[in-house]
Amino acid sequence: MKTRTFTIEEIRALGVPHDLPQHVAVADVHVSNGRWAETRRCIFQHDDAFWAVDYDRPLTEHQDIVDHGWGRCVVATRVVPARVPITTWVPADAGVEAAPAVDAWIVEVRHPAGRFRFSYRDDEYDLAQERLGDRQRRHPDAEVRLVRMTITYTVVSAD
Repeated sequence: MKTRTFTIEEIRALGVPHDLPQHVAVADVHVSNGRWAETRRCIFQHDDAFWAVDYDRPLTEHQDIVDHGWGRCVVATRVVPARVPITTWVPADAGVEAAPAVDAWIVEVRHPAGRFRFSYRDDEYDLAQERLGDRQRRHPDAEVRLVRMTITYTVVSAD
């Protein structure tokens, strides 16, 4: 796990956690509750990477939390976005997924008639990237693109 140590001065200069400029801020999420404060995670962009730091936020104005519970330095963890399945609660009579969504990757080439045509379909992103490079080498003058197709299966009727 890659980490970086920021001084309190560096963190404040970046605006973490409350004064982040919009182009730097990525997310601020609840992690847990304690007796006097909640722990939150601030995710921000710095030096072409995404970093996460946890901080404490008092539950009331009477709690004495200094510098978000940090010491003289703050250890940030380098993070990347990841898609994860979640469970959510829906009304009992709502349609539900019969299976989780699946991503497929499609390489398309724009042909002289102006339409994109399906070239390859892969379930693995890395293989699709290879095929994309192959098509770009074979058709250097054509517009080639990689498309993510998300497939879902939903029960619409119990009959």
